[in-house]
Parts: sequence; structure tokens; C-alpha cells
Amino acid sequence: MFSFRTKKSTPQQYNNNTSYQDDDEPYLAEVYGAMPVVDNSLLVESKEVSLNFEGKDRDTVVLVPGLLGLDRITLPGGKQWVIADNWSDVKDIVEDPFISSPSPLSSIHDRAVELYYQVKGGQVDYGLQHSYQFCHNQFGATYEGFMPRWNPDNPIVLIGKGYGATTALYLQHLLSTNFFGQHTSGRMVKAVICLSAPHRGSTLPYWLGLEAGSKCIVNPLSLLQLFLSFIHVVCYFACLDRLFSFHLNDKWNLSSRKGGGEQSIWSAISARSKFAYFGDNFLVDLSVEGARMRYAGEEKDKHLLDPDCVYINYITTGSSWRSKITGHYWPRLTWRNLPTALISTILGQYKMSPDVEQHVLRTSSSTFWENDGTLSVYSQQPPPHQRVQMNIAITEKLFDPVEHELTPGAWYNIYVENRSNTVLFDDEPFLATLPLVEQILEVNIVKRFGEYLSKNTDNFEYYYIILVEFLERQLCYLGSKLTIKSSGDSVADIEDIEYVTSTAKSFLMNVASDRIEKRTSDKAGEEWCRRVNTMELMNSPSKMLYYINNIQKLYATVENGVGSSQDLTSFKDDFPTNGLIPSGPMFIKARHKMTTEDYRTNVQQ
Repeated sequence: MFSFRTKKSTPQQYNNNTSYQDDDEPYLAEVYGAMPVVDNSLLVESKEVSLNFEGKDRDTVVLVPGLLGLDRITLPGGKQWVIADNWSDVKDIVEDPFISSPSPLSSIHDRAVELYYQVKGGQVDYGLQHSYQFCHNQFGATYEGFMPRWNPDNPIVLIGKGYGATTALYLQHLLSTNFFGQHTSGRMVKAVICLSAPHRGSTLPYWLGLEAGSKCIVNPLSLLQLFLSFIHVVCYFACLDRLFSFHLNDKWNLSSRKGGGEQSIWSAISARSKFAYFGDNFLVDLSVEGARMRYAGEEKDKHLLDPDCVYINYITTGSSWRSKITGHYWPRLTWRNLPTALISTILGQYKMSPDVEQHVLRTSSSTFWENDGTLSVYSQQPPPHQRVQMNIAITEKLFDPVEHELTPGAWYNIYVENRSNTVLFDDEPFLATLPLVEQILEVNIVKRFGEYLSKNTDNFEYYYIILVEFLERQLCYLGSKLTIKSSGDSVADIEDIEYVTSTAKSFLMNVASDRIEKRTSDKAGEEWCRRVNTMELMNSPSKMLYYINNIQKLYATVENGVGSSQDLTSFKDDFPTNGLIPSGPMFIKARHKMTTEDYRTNVQQ
């Protein structure tokens, strides 16, 4: 069903070209704002793979939800209430995908195993050694299987969002190491597509209460401890467990003792269980330390990219802006950011101690400040030991690699500021697909208010940035005054106060866009966009005619003295950002050997 065009590279060749990061060595390349290093040796085209999401010969696609990816609640009697359609954007492009449902709170290992048996079929086997190490049941639920004949000749495409993306990658790691003992291979996965994946972990678990350096110890007086208590109480009562479907009782026995579990009501309220204590859960794998164990730990635990698999990594940016006063990041004023504004604010200024930065983060805390609302932009970059094919900052769907032929065995990093520019992940309003929300949005007053906000978003955001930076400056000024007074020195002159008020007026001259970090494609990414645009123009006569007319008009303005030759040069050099014709051989030939009149004649014929 699926075939590759050229000869495959041997595993020996792949392993020899892979470099690893020592567990105790600081990451010298992990500088704030720097993109992953591109291996130039991969720019040589060896083979190409294309993905097909529609039609008779379409690829088999499996969707993997992320952390707390609950889209429906099971009501008494078996009836389900849909909370939100988390895959509505993907289902518009992908025909008949399989939506998996691994435990929303389990570790990456357990979720990957559950995902395998949901696709292949059979009783879940977490592995004897793994189950013994973390003290939970070896066997879980039994699934019929979405694709019983899943093998290297019939691979699947995994699409994961957030925590689900790292789950998909770990499943391929288990397949490549034959964890399931059924002669599996990494070639059973044709492509892995990630959106906002926590490849390098997140600092949010530490703010919530995870003790840095402990990997699994939670502060008893923290929000994380409160959330763990909620999980245990839900699992303790059978009715609540059916309602939320955490799928933890199969292996952890968190139900009441009367229901066949191991929990008392007090142990449930205090979250005293093997699930919370042994570190085989979501909070460890989501942390920076848990992520590092997957790429800087033991050799057998490192995930190596398969030379026959395509890897696409969408890194979402542009959801936060950087203050010029403190360097902190704040959420932007958009509808999609409103539900995660508090988390974005926390991530944008969470500062850890220098000792933790040195031994746990191994970089500055500010590296993790820029975020997309729930996850740091830095966290979404692939692990250091994995190859990067190119970095592309897409501005329109045309340059999205998912619809083009791709070279397997390395990452395509796609920096996305607006998700509407992607093919698979359109930027839909949060919870807008719910029937109740749709009815509310259709109310005349709500509709007019929404239209007013959408028209004036730029103005609101402009004054919002001014206000935040002004308050930050005042707080910094007051802090410096208190420091001077506590040290016994004289208070600063009145000129300092005048400086603060005068600089506040200068904020009106600043532009909001200056605070937002902009990503650009690297050399390989620019060449990719240039090539894609070239092929698009060659295959579209109407676009070709449009751009030839633009060039001729610009030449005419230069000859008439209205423009300058420098404008013409910059006009061409901006391709493909402004959609201009490149100076490649094909276009030189077309431009000099065919006039506009000739082209119109040929089109009419």
C-alpha cells in the first residue's frame, strides 16, 4: 500500500551519523532564541515520502490526544456528553482518522503501550520489568484493535497534540526496540506530526509544586498536591471514575477497598498511593528532568529517529510578547489566549533559583519564558541529539511541508505564529464548536460585541502593553527606592521621578509588534519556500501571468523615473516573502523568451 522511491539507508549508517549529549554536560547550544543546529549533510536528497490524507490510497492516520485531553464525559446510563471537539480542524483534512484514547494522566510509557494495543488489538501489557519497577499491574484493558494487520508494510501516521505528540514518539521508540515482542519495527510508523510537543519538558510542574531535583516529590502545600487529591477522589468513587474516565484503576487500583481497590477515603484525600509516589505519571514526564531522561539518560532509553519516517514539528509562537522593562512575557489579547492567560503569565516570568538553573534546567529560567499559552517555545524544540532538516517560519499554507514530498529521518521544524496558516491545525476559537457556545455566540448582542472587539483588538493590545510596561517601570522604581532606603543611603533626586513620568509618555511611540519575537526560516528553509513557490508558479498559469505583469509594471515605473533600480532589486530579493518571482534559470528563460502578449495568446488558445 505504501512504498518509498529510493533505496533505504542501513541502520549502521544511521547510528554512525548520530551524535549524543552527555548527561552531565551543559547544553552549550541551548541559547535563548537560537534555533536548533541543522545538519547540512541531510540537505542531500536521498529519498522522499509524501503523505496522503484523502482518497482510496490514503494513509492510515491515528490521532493522539494530549494531557487531560477529555473531549466527552460519560453520563449515567452510558450516554456521553461532548465537551469539545479537539480534532475538528484535523478531521476537516484527514479522511476517517482513528481517535485514540490513552489514559489522560498516565506516564508516556503507559500511554504509548495503551496506544499500541488500541491500534493493534489485544490485552494491554505494560511489561514485566516496567510494572515491577513502578509497582503497578502488568496487564490492563483489552481492545479489539483498529488495525489488526498493522506491520512495517502497512504503516500508520501519528498526529499528536501536546503530551500526545511525545506519546506518539515514545510509541515508535518501543516499536524500534521490539518492546512488545512481536517483531515490531520503527518502520511501522510512516510519519509523526507534532503540535506544541513538550520535547524538552516544561517548568510548569515546578511552579505547581513538584520539587526540583527530586523527579517525583510533590510539595504537600501546593496546587499540584490539590490536583492529585482530586484525581484520587475521582478514582475512589466508581460513579466519578465513569464520569471522567481517567483510566487509572486498571493498573493502580485507586478505587475503594469495597470496590476491589486499595484506597481508603483518607489515602484518597491525601493522595497517598503508588501512582503519586513512584514517579510513573504525567507530572514527571512533563517536567524538564523527565524529558531529559528520554534524550540524555541511558543509551537504551534514547529515542533515535527512524531513517524511513517523516518527522514534522509545529512550534507555536506569537502568543506572548516580551516586556522591554523586565524581560517578562505576557499573553497577547486574543480570544484563543483568554482561557490560558493565567498559565501564560506564570510561565512568562517564573524564575528558579541559580542552583536549580544549573543542575536541573541547565540554562537560564528566561529561556522558558516565551510561551504559547501552556508551553514554552523552547520546550517545543526537538531534543539536542536528534537531527533537524530545516527550520521554516510559514506565513501561508502553501509552504506547509505536510502537503509536499519530504525527506525522512530528520525533523522539519515549522514555526507557526498563526495556526490558520497550517494545513492540519486551523486556528479555531476555544470551545467554539460546542452547541451551547454556538448558541451564545449567535445572540445579537454577543455577536456585535465580538465584532467590536475583533475590529479594535490592535488598539486594545496597544494600550494593554503600554499599561503593563508602565506599571512594571513604577514597580521597579519603587523597588529601587526601598532598596536605597533600607541600605541607609539618601533618597534619589526628584529628577528620577521626572524621568519615570517622561518615559511613560514615550511609550506612545512604541509599536506592539516590536515586543513579539519573530522567527525566520534558516537557509535550508528559505530554499524550501523558494522551491515550493517556484513549482506553484510553474503549475499555475494565472499566477505566472500575475507576477510577470507585476515585474513589467515595476520596470515601467523605474524607466519613468518614479522608482529606483534599488527598489527593483529589493523587490526581487524579498521573494518568497512577498510572493515574487525568483531569479532562477526557469524564470529567466520564461521572462526573456516569452512576452506578456505571447503568454495571453497561448492561454487563450
